Amino acid sequence: MGINAIVIDDNKELLACFVELLQFSNINVIDTGRNGKEAVELYQKHRPDILFMDIEMPQYDGFYGLKKIKE
Repeated sequence: MGINAIVIDDNKELLACFVELLQFSNINVIDTGRNGKEAVELYQKHRPDILFMDIEMPQYDGFYGLKKIKE
């Protein structure tokens, strides 16, 4: 079964590298997003075991995403 994760980052290259690293570590990356708003939507949709999220992103940052997820 393993660990299910979502990764949120606005940097495409960094996102791809981090996803690859997680998959190499046998972590199932079930989805990815580009900002805090997508983080909230994807978290509610998938309910992952863990969410990796950048803090500094345009529009909706990681603090926005964390605040909304906690609500």
